[in-house]
Amino acid sequence: MKNPFENLKKLILLKEKIIHYVIFKIDNVFYALNTKFIKEIISSKEKKELPNTPDYIVGIINSNNPITLIDLKYLLKKEYQDYTNKMFVINFFYENNNYAFFTKEVIDIVSVEQYNIIDKGEEFKEYFFVDKTFSYEGNIVFVINIEKIFKKETNDY
Repeated sequence: MKNPFENLKKLILLKEKIIHYVIFKIDNVFYALNTKFIKEIISSKEKKELPNTPDYIVGIINSNNPITLIDLKYLLKKEYQDYTNKMFVINFFYENNNYAFFTKEVIDIVSVEQYNIIDKGEEFKEYFFVDKTFSYEGNIVFVINIEKIFKKETNDY
């Protein structure tokens, strides 16, 4: 007789080895952010400029609390994305503050087993805020390391 709890045991064991990500796209580049950091994904709201901030911070929006907008395209290419009323805002916490990436395309929410996540290769060194990658439908997805964005002493932007 087959053990009805066998699959349950496998799921419990695998739970610690599976990470959930939101995949989004900016300028034909696929990015992923671990869902454990994400507070919400909302539609764009009116943006206000934020003086005396680094160039990659392009303003703030208000959604119950102020959310600081980070332009990933600027971090990578020193070019700004257009922030429009058709954007998605991926709100996340870092050191008790609300930040967000913005994009025109949220692609999917996926579960990825840890063994499918690999270290970023040397050929992608310009993606300084990324340390892991995985494959999604034939595309390389760059896993964002939020902490690396805020480590100003190691990055010149």
